[in-house]
Formats: sequence, C-alpha cells, structure tokens
Amino acid sequence: MIAQPTIPPSPSTLPIDLPSALRLAEKANPILGEARARVGEALGRQLQARVLLLPTLNAGASYDGHAGVLQQSDGRLITVDRQSLYLGGGASAVASGTVSIPAVNIAAHLGDAIFEPLAARQQVAVVEFDASATANSVLLGVAVEYLELQAAANDLAARRRTETEAAEVARITAQYARTGQGRQADADRAQTQRQLRLGEIRRAEERVAVASARLARRLHLDPSATIEPANPAPEVFALIEPDANTEELIRVALHRRPEVKARSAGIAVAETRARQERSRPFLPTLWLGYSGAAYGGGSNLTPPLLGSFAGRTDFDAFAYWSLLNFGAGNLASIKRRDSQVGLAVADRDRVINLVRDEVASSRAEALARREKLRIAIEQLTIAQNGYQNDLERIRQAAGPPLEVLNNLNLLRKARESLIDAVLGYNQAQFQLFVAMGSPPPLELPTRPSLPASSIDALAANPTRAEGRASSSPPEKAGAASRSDLNVAAAGGETDSPPDGFESLDRAKKASARAADEYDRLQAELFRSLGAAGKSPSREETARGLAALAEAHRAELTARVEYDKALWRLMTDPNAKPTERSSLGASSPPGP
Repeated sequence: MIAQPTIPPSPSTLPIDLPSALRLAEKANPILGEARARVGEALGRQLQARVLLLPTLNAGASYDGHAGVLQQSDGRLITVDRQSLYLGGGASAVASGTVSIPAVNIAAHLGDAIFEPLAARQQVAVVEFDASATANSVLLGVAVEYLELQAAANDLAARRRTETEAAEVARITAQYARTGQGRQADADRAQTQRQLRLGEIRRAEERVAVASARLARRLHLDPSATIEPANPAPEVFALIEPDANTEELIRVALHRRPEVKARSAGIAVAETRARQERSRPFLPTLWLGYSGAAYGGGSNLTPPLLGSFAGRTDFDAFAYWSLLNFGAGNLASIKRRDSQVGLAVADRDRVINLVRDEVASSRAEALARREKLRIAIEQLTIAQNGYQNDLERIRQAAGPPLEVLNNLNLLRKARESLIDAVLGYNQAQFQLFVAMGSPPPLELPTRPSLPASSIDALAANPTRAEGRASSSPPEKAGAASRSDLNVAAAGGETDSPPDGFESLDRAKKASARAADEYDRLQAELFRSLGAAGKSPSREETARGLAALAEAHRAELTARVEYDKALWRLMTDPNAKPTERSSLGASSPPGP
C-alpha cells in the first residue's frame, strides 16, 4: 500500500485541458497584455502623426504693463507708463506686434506631415506582428508546460503501479524464503527494490508539483492551487506531418512567420525615414496663425491708462526652408537613416536564418522523436510480456524469483521511456507547428493539418511504398494468429477475446487498411507521372495529390488510435496476465 504523499495536497484543485489553458493564457498572461498594450501605443502615435497639419486652438488673455524709459525707432528715449490688455482667441499681444500665440495655429514641417503618417502606419504593423510573435511564443510555452505536467502525472501513475508490482514481487519472494524454496537474500533484494520505487514516487510527486507551479505562473493563476490535466491519458498529437519536404516547410514558414513580417515592416519604416530626411531641405516649414479678440490700453501720454477697448484680428502666414549646418547636418541625418535601413535589412536576414534553422531542426527532432516513440511502444510490449510470463512462473513455483526483478526493472524503464517519448514527440510537433508561423491550435487534431502535398515532396521519398509493402505480410500473419495465441493462453478454450484485445485488433486492422490504401494511391500516382508518352493534366495531378494527402491523414489517424489502444491495454490494472502475454504477437502496422 502506498504511503501518503509527502507534498501536502492543495486545498484547491484546478483540472484543465490544453485548449482551456491556451484560451486562459490569451486573456490573462501579462506578457501578452504588455505586447497588446504596445499596439495601442503605436496606434496613438499613428493618430498623432496624421493630425500634424490640423490647427491648434488657443484661447486666453494677456496683460502688458510698462513704466520707465523706452527707445523710439529714431533713437530718442522717452519716459512712458503704458498698459494693454488682450482677451479672446490667442494670447501675448504687446504694443504694435502681432499675437505671439494665435487663436488658430498651424506649425509643421511639410515633409514631416507627409512622411510621419506613413512611418507610423508601418510601425503599427511592426508592433502588431511582434505581438503575434509574442503570442506564439507564450502559447508555445503554455503547451510545452502543459505537456510536461501531463507527462509528470503519467509518470507518477506509472511509478505507483510499478511500486504495486514491486510489492507483489516482494511478497512472493518472501514466501519463497519462508518455505525454503528461495534465499533470504532474494527476499531482501525484492524489498529493497520496493523501497527504491517508493523513493521514485516521491520524486515523481515533486515533478508534478513543480510542473503545476510553472504552468500556474504561465497562466497567471494562484501558484498555491494544484493544476491537474483534465485528460491525464497520454495523447499523441499530429499537427504537421514531419515527412513533408523541408524546403516546402521553410517556404511556408517564411511566408507566415510574424517575426519575418515584422522585420519587413521595420525595413519599410527605415526607408520612409530615409526619404523623409532626403526631402527635408526641399520642403518648407509652414506657419499659419489667426487670432481675434478684444484689445485695449493706454499710457500717461495718451490717457486713460487702460481703456479704448475694441475688436482686433491678426492673420500671419509664412513658409521657410532650412539647411542645417550649411547642409552638413542634413547630410549626416541622411547617412544615419540609410544606416538604419541597412540594419533593418540585416535584422530581417537574421530572422530568416533563424526561421530556417527552427523549421529544419524542429522537423528533424519530430522525425527522431517519432522513431523513438515507435521503439518505446515495442519495448513496452516486450517488457510487459516478459514480466507477466516471469510473474506467472514464480506464482506457479516453476522457478526462482530472481529473474522477475530484472524484468520488473526493464518494464519500469520501458514505461518511463514511453512517457518521455510521447512527451518529446508532442513537444516537437508543437514546436514545428509554431515554427511554421501559427500559434498552437485550440482544436488539437490527431492527424496532420499540413501533409506533404507537392510532387517534389512525394518524389523525394519514392521507396516509401515499397518498404511499406514489404513489411505488410508478416504483420498480417501476426494479426491472423492472434486468436490461436489467445486460445493457447486460455488453456485451449475458444471464448471470445477480451474487450481490450478487440479494440486493439480493430485499431490494427484499420491501420493496415489505411496503409494499404495509401500505398495503392501512391503507386497509382507514380505510375501516372512516370508513364511513357503520357503527361497527366494539372487537374488529374491535383486530384491524385489530394487523394494521397487524405489517405495519409487517415493512415496517421489510424496509427495513433492503435497506439492509444495499446497504451490503454498496457496501463489497465485489471488486465489479466494471460491477456498481456499475447501482446508480443501484435505490432503497429508501419513506423
């Protein structure tokens, strides 16, 4: 019996599935919120750039008072006390001068009024694409951490089951030692193995708690709450078929990645700024002012000191051209903007190289992880079969119990390898999907959403159908002998196979049919393309490719269903040893 968990359970538990986690991250993640706030800031700057030529409205009053000596235009000095009051549109009207702060005022460089809105609009595109890239990165992190939590939960369940099996082996071995049929050293070794499994359960509990806290931080939730996967059963996702041609994947990624689009928009911003600086010496600065108000005043020479109020209007308009620092300042600004264009181009090239590397490496990792997953399933099948056979042997006192400990360790490692393989393959699939320029999908398919659909991609591996066909007869023979193995395991009785095997058989047959259909369509397509003296039309080729892609999706879906059925059978604690003993006769149809 397993001891109580060493990590105290949280008072609140939040079961959540992956689509819900992605939706929650879209709404609550602070990094995404900051990126979207920057979009709002850029839109505000764009609006500000668009209104440069709209007038500014001013209203106010100004008072001017002077007492003492003034110099007239002919040089004479006079002593005068004077006052004036301006009240209405604008402010700061002194003596005979115009209104310094007009009621309606336009002051802007014409080049800025033309180019600033263009640059601001392109900058909005930069920020929006950067926000999309941030969303892709954040949601990928959510998906990866959710998969790690799911794998940690599966690992904990597998270790607990291994501990239960180790306890059973220890019990049987102790009975052997008490009856004199076995050594006490073997019983002590079995008990030590059980204690080691208990320690592994504690480490697995720690892994689950850490994965839950990391996902809670990513989702901006209370880290004290325990997050549990709503569907703890391992799922194999197939978002993109890794067999697709690498160059085709890279071409699609460069077209869709928001990072590339953002850097391209950044180049447009830099080029607009460069044109703005080149036009600056040739476009004028405009200044327009219009004012209307009540104005009055007087002096000791023309009393009263403050009176004679009447209406006045002022209109001023001028334009001037500037050559900064004899033109050297303009030349320096142009060179600086041209350098920024070069930096933007280099930045885009850097991102393009990064995208190429991410797509190629993600595809390679997905292919390697898929092969690792296939091997892990086979290893688990063999280990489960060997352990159950040895367990039955020692239960029937047909041999010493020492070998069953070794098989139990192999079974434990096979379970851990399968969990790690499922985790690695799923993470590689999500990384490849995001590397193609899309966020993790809310609807998670079990078949590829981007199959290899070009002639180049199909022709790149023309021997696939031949290899598949050569492996079909042994697999079909193994499937046909399943009933004989079940009868033999049941002691010669002809009862129907268990429900677990029925599901596995149906999944295996469906996968074999899907593989055969794919091979048939692929062979037909290659024959039509390579037929002498015949060139298929574009419509015929497109129909063939579409049918082949659909068959490929059906094949992969059937293969995933087979893996799920096998996993359910492997992890079913109620399955009988005789049921598991015949699993070696079943193998998934195809890699």
